[in-house]
Amino acid sequence: MIALFDADILVFRAGFAAERNQWYLAYDRDDTNPDASPKEFDGFKEVETFAYKREAEARLDEILPGKYSREEGVDYQLWAEKYLEPLENALHNVKVMVDKALNDLDCTEFDAKMYLSGGHNFRYDVAKTRPYKGNRDKKHRPTHEEEIRKYIRRTWDTEVTDGIEADDALGIAQCQTYGPQDSVIVTIDKDLDMIPGLKYNFVTEKRKDVPHYEAWKNFCIQLLTGDTTDNIPGLPKVGPAKAEKYLDGIGYHEDGTPCERADLLLEEVVRQYAARSMRQDWFDYLKEQAALIWIMRKPGETGDTLIPDEWRDIAGEAEEGEIDAVLF
Repeated sequence: MIALFDADILVFRAGFAAERNQWYLAYDRDDTNPDASPKEFDGFKEVETFAYKREAEARLDEILPGKYSREEGVDYQLWAEKYLEPLENALHNVKVMVDKALNDLDCTEFDAKMYLSGGHNFRYDVAKTRPYKGNRDKKHRPTHEEEIRKYIRRTWDTEVTDGIEADDALGIAQCQTYGPQDSVIVTIDKDLDMIPGLKYNFVTEKRKDVPHYEAWKNFCIQLLTGDTTDNIPGLPKVGPAKAEKYLDGIGYHEDGTPCERADLLLEEVVRQYAARSMRQDWFDYLKEQAALIWIMRKPGETGDTLIPDEWRDIAGEAEEGEIDAVLF
């Protein structure tokens, strides 16, 4: 069994685990020095430290009970400072996560394959409606990020992507290179559930086998809902529950088993976009969303290529029952 690691997640989890905010609460104003600066604990007699902001706020309620007019900088001061652990701690965090996952999967370090995202991703060029991942704070990255990436590359067999994301490389590896049952994707990212095959969540320690039909349904649900994490809008006012309702029962035999007609699911998604997007350019908008959401199963396979151009007239054709199914 080959363990395919979503190494981007390892970088961020290990890096952020090695740094944290230390919260400081200063109080008890020194009235003997009324002109003291209110910044930080200047002008205050007492200062306490906390691991979490909520703990500091709870302590503040104890110190100043019922004083709703309390003013920061006058009655108290609350601030945070970053505490950074040594690089060795961050690298150790990576090794612990990898070793545990390999042990749980009965794999050795020689069975591990790492996938890291490179600098460019075609989705940034595809996104026209909203900037791809434009809602993320570009500064919110682990301090030790680059050193962790270097450590992963020199310790394990690692592929750094160019033009695509690590998720795409993982999908191609499981579907094309190693096979859905001879490899397992190690991740906590539910987006990879649109790839058929074995998955292992190294945080919950849960394993699952995502069948072909379920993988396609996961993709179609996300195509309807969009992805707020990556700033992909999808259909307005459509959440997971509504998306499930639109796709309920589609592509199943009468006995309740999937008929493996994944195209029927995608066809229904196209119908919903035609009816509910409220856009004149709904078909182009749909193809943009598909290109952003789809995780590749083979090189060069972007999501927009899955939707035939003849489906542009699906709204009118649907009423006449003239749509031919396209098998994927």
